Amino acid sequence: MSAVGTTGLQASTRHLNRWWYVVTGFMTLLFGTTAVNVLFNILGKPMTQEFGWERSVISNGLSIETVLVGISIVILGFLIDRYGPKIPSVPMSLAFGIGLMLMSALPNNQLVFYLLCVVIGAGAGAVNPVAHSTVVSAWFQDRRGMALGILMAGLGSCGVLMPYLANWMLGIGGWRLAFLVIGALCTVIPAAVYAFVTRMPAEHEAERKAARLQGRMAGESLLTVARKYRQFWLLSIAIFLVSSATFGLMSQIVPMTTDKGISQGTAVSILSVLSLASVAARLLVGYLLDRFYAPAIGSIIFALCAVGVFLMITSSQTGLLFVGAVLIGLGLGSEGDLAAYMVSRYFPKHSYGRVLGFIYFLYAQGSAFGIFLLGQVYSATGSYRAGALPIIVLVGVGIVCLLLMGSYRFTLDHKEVDAVDETSAPKSPVSS
Repeated sequence: MSAVGTTGLQASTRHLNRWWYVVTGFMTLLFGTTAVNVLFNILGKPMTQEFGWERSVISNGLSIETVLVGISIVILGFLIDRYGPKIPSVPMSLAFGIGLMLMSALPNNQLVFYLLCVVIGAGAGAVNPVAHSTVVSAWFQDRRGMALGILMAGLGSCGVLMPYLANWMLGIGGWRLAFLVIGALCTVIPAAVYAFVTRMPAEHEAERKAARLQGRMAGESLLTVARKYRQFWLLSIAIFLVSSATFGLMSQIVPMTTDKGISQGTAVSILSVLSLASVAARLLVGYLLDRFYAPAIGSIIFALCAVGVFLMITSSQTGLLFVGAVLIGLGLGSEGDLAAYMVSRYFPKHSYGRVLGFIYFLYAQGSAFGIFLLGQVYSATGSYRAGALPIIVLVGVGIVCLLLMGSYRFTLDHKEVDAVDETSAPKSPVSS
């Protein structure tokens, strides 16, 4: 196999270097769905003060938006497999960005606020990784793990950089200007990327269009995949459970840490270290995926994450809390990379969008479940300590699911293989 993968793929990429799909995808995620959480956190307080609302109004709006995000991800996955990434993603990304911009003109009306949250969530599927992961996985045979890792780093980078941009705009012109400017960036950049850059390889598109002419979708339906591949359920359960642990804990880092007598500033620093670790983890895991068996990588990282959970919940020493934050960030940052890569190795290429969309839907629901679980533990006991065991159990079950995945079902050039044991001596993916 050549450096690109095949002669045909080399010919198809002469018009545009394939790494541009990674870079522009990174930019989409940099101004993507994570921006909503940041904006609502930073701008929510001045909004409620101006309108005289309870803070629960903002959190309710974020909950509505989050539910719609999960639904839009699943729908987008199906639409990508049917129409390609561009046709559904352009209008969805416009809805997302314009919804944020319209927040700048929000009247003192909670119903209008909730309706805008619906619009933002309905379009947010396009500024999640599903579409760009589908594109990158199709273009990259060699170095697919690293390409996906760089792409996914856009999500973590948004969480690191967007708070500074939002806070800066808030200081210059208030929360309305912040929504207007950031909403404009979230409108123009993703929509322009989808309209003018994003595309699948010619061979992939030809197969999809040929199937459409025959009145069917290329690839296997989600129901068929669920029935045919046990790995579908194993991967889905693993991602759901580990997402419950990592995101559930991340949402409570600051109150959990300050409850131990640690200052607010230190608690925020611990949260920042966790976010930075998640960005680094995406690049590290991407590098490792190109060289080693993905379920083994995931199992080791998730085991380290479980150690981080234990340290974060049970320790009161600042140094150990920072170590715990790094280990949790490692798990948090690796999930998206692992899911995107493993879907390409265990399921048919023309089913990639719908399978990854469903798994990312569970990823989002796992986050919500983890937040709910820790909230209930705290309400019942007055402490987060009792949550250590159930969260570690969730991670442990996720590790078991990964270890049961078995050998890859598809090679890097999307050819189905008979049981090939890739769990022994690691092989170079280029030769797979």
